[in-house]
This record gives sequence, structure tokens and C-alpha cells, in this order.
Amino acid sequence: MWVLVYIILNGSEPMAVNAYGPKYTFPDMYSCFEAREKLSVDVGGTDGYFPQGMQAVCVMTKESSV
Repeated sequence: MWVLVYIILNGSEPMAVNAYGPKYTFPDMYSCFEAREKLSVDVGGTDGYFPQGMQAVCVMTKESSV
């Protein structure tokens, strides 16, 4: 399972949240990366590149069953 963590700098103070809401997970890395690409565009960036002061990372929470 994967979580898309959205990071925003408020001045020099980082704030991080689950980009899709509490307890939302992705079944695999690929679907998380696709959501990251979409998020980058939704917040004003382009194709995986976030505006200054923002970033998102996919983090594995536990091993996905195959």
C-alpha cells in the first residue's frame, strides 16, 4: 500500500498531509505515481514538476499483496 504525501512550505515551516485525505492509500507504486503527476498539474505545476515550495512523494506503508 502507498500513500501520496503532499508537502507545502509555509515560510520555512513544512506542512505535510495525505494528498487524497485521511487513510487513503493506493494499491501499488504505479497508481500512486500517476496520482502524483495529476496533483502536480492540479496545484499549478507541469507533468511531475511542482511549484516552488511544494512537493509530493509516494511512501510505501506496508507490502502490497500480489
